[in-house]
Amino acid sequence: MIPSNRTPRLEPIEEFDSPEAHSKLGDKVSDLGGRFSRGGGMPGVGAMADGERHNIELETRKRLVRQLARRVNLLARPKTVERCLFAASKEINHLLLGELESEVRTKIHKNLPADLTKLERTEILARF
Repeated sequence: MIPSNRTPRLEPIEEFDSPEAHSKLGDKVSDLGGRFSRGGGMPGVGAMADGERHNIELETRKRLVRQLARRVNLLARPKTVERCLFAASKEINHLLLGELESEVRTKIHKNLPADLTKLERTEILARF
């Protein structure tokens, strides 16, 4: 976050890591429960269906985006933050912006739809 009267600078404010974001779907649900035969063969033999298709991955992504938006809102909401630079990967950028409070969105001076997590500080500022 940068006040309007200063040159942009980058300093760590808070580290945010959600273990849920790094886990696999198979760690959360069983691949055996609720399975049933697709039919077309002898009972108990042949391919098995996965049951109803649930949007577990989509719902997890939405929940994680909302969680991240809450953190950004807390960091950018104070009056001492007049404007900020914002970057999020292309896949979630528009979703995350949509979840931000309107007063926080208006503080975003520049939005960059890119994943900058593996770049050095100087490289990050150069992108903006």
